[in-house]
Amino acid sequence: MEVTRSSVQKSIVVVVDSPYVFARVKEQLSVVTKAWFAQQDFRDTGILAEFQKSLLGISMVKDDERDQFVGLSLREMIHEYKQQTLVLFKCALLQPKMLFFGTKCERMCLLQFSLISLIPGLLRKLQDCADPDLNSNEEHLSIPTSLRTSDRQSLLTYMGLPLQIFGKGAFFGPYTPLQQLDMLSDAGTTSYIAGSTNPLVLQQKEKYCDMLVNLDTQSVDVHWGPLKPAVALSAADKKWIDFLIRTVNDTWDPSDPTRPTTHGYLGSEEFIRFQFEEYMLALLASLKYRRFAASHSDQPFLLLADTPMDPTVEWSPAWVTAWEATDNVRIFSTYTDSHLFDVVSPKHPCAGAGSIEDLQRRVTQQVADLHLDDKLRQSREVIGAGLATGGQRVSAGLNTMWANIEVMRENQRRRREDSSTASTSESIDTAGTEPEKSAKFPAAPDLAQAQAQVQAAGVRAGAYLSSWGSWAKEKRQAGWGRAAQTGEKHVESTVNTTST
Repeated sequence: MEVTRSSVQKSIVVVVDSPYVFARVKEQLSVVTKAWFAQQDFRDTGILAEFQKSLLGISMVKDDERDQFVGLSLREMIHEYKQQTLVLFKCALLQPKMLFFGTKCERMCLLQFSLISLIPGLLRKLQDCADPDLNSNEEHLSIPTSLRTSDRQSLLTYMGLPLQIFGKGAFFGPYTPLQQLDMLSDAGTTSYIAGSTNPLVLQQKEKYCDMLVNLDTQSVDVHWGPLKPAVALSAADKKWIDFLIRTVNDTWDPSDPTRPTTHGYLGSEEFIRFQFEEYMLALLASLKYRRFAASHSDQPFLLLADTPMDPTVEWSPAWVTAWEATDNVRIFSTYTDSHLFDVVSPKHPCAGAGSIEDLQRRVTQQVADLHLDDKLRQSREVIGAGLATGGQRVSAGLNTMWANIEVMRENQRRRREDSSTASTSESIDTAGTEPEKSAKFPAAPDLAQAQAQVQAAGVRAGAYLSSWGSWAKEKRQAGWGRAAQTGEKHVESTVNTTST
């Protein structure tokens, strides 16, 4: 019984031993692949034969000193990861177990190549990165005895670059298949930079790595405790990376992220690489000077003026302490001159306290990083719709209220008019009707008549009292007081008689 597939997948693969030629090979491979598939005859391999011959014309000889970088655009890297870009760079120098995860394999691999390309010359020294047991590069190192300051490559070599982060016990696998996951957790693997698209690494991230970089969520998670304080950026580091972030954002072109809008040097790929190279050289010179100053502290005349005894504090003391314990610093210290600070100034590119403007720019950048406009767009729309509806309701309510007030005012005006009309009519009707007026409003009392009545009553009372006094006098003279018993009765009867 035959089992056939519903479709057949074909691809063109180029195997090279030097990653720094990836950029040129990738461009040609893309054109050849489209042309070969377009002819719709896979038996005709003439195009592939010509492409194989053209690969011999690509400069792959050892004396080609031109750097052919392959990877994600550094402008895109800084634009997306911002300060995390410097965090990843400094973590790579600490040689931990860094694992990258992403569902898009190509982008995940390109990001790792971009990261290691920030260490000058490292792309040319990856012969030991395929297996933790390889260490041929260190075995052939020697201390440089000459320096041509006009020659960039001579300067980098004299300064001990590239740092050997992939040597004994180290591994670099931009794409690590499921079959190689055991190598990541092997006891012989002490450090690595690797990538995987398998969700299994997310479920067992503590087992496989010290740091997990998730490209899908653009997050950097540190799982190894001692690494957490070391990854914190210093004030000078933040100032330095903020300058690069601001430069990239000011020249950002969404249609072409790889080039600045000005098409100039500022903000370009070359500009960013030069900034990282300067940062790296200053770090190496500062480390050498700190050790020199510590060993000659009793000879101040040998020290540099206006240079602190320990200039490495600008790179964060916790990070420097962890970095000095790595193999790449051990190799650097062994195979470099002790007076590198005579060639490069031992000073952080952004040494010194930050200004108020730097603080304001940093706060502005951090607020912009929150993406409040994107996160609250739906909320603003809902709130806006609610406010519009509420505004309409409030407006309708106010209109109704004012209409009711106008109706009340009109009713009050009409009542006042009706009351005024009724009062006028009543006064006109009752003007000639005296009884009705007397009934509603009683007549005023006659004071003259009342006074005459009072005077008449007073005259009658005086006459009465005067007559009674005369009578009583006459009775006393006649002996009325001697007959007390009968006198009271007599007087009573007399008085009654008189009254009658």
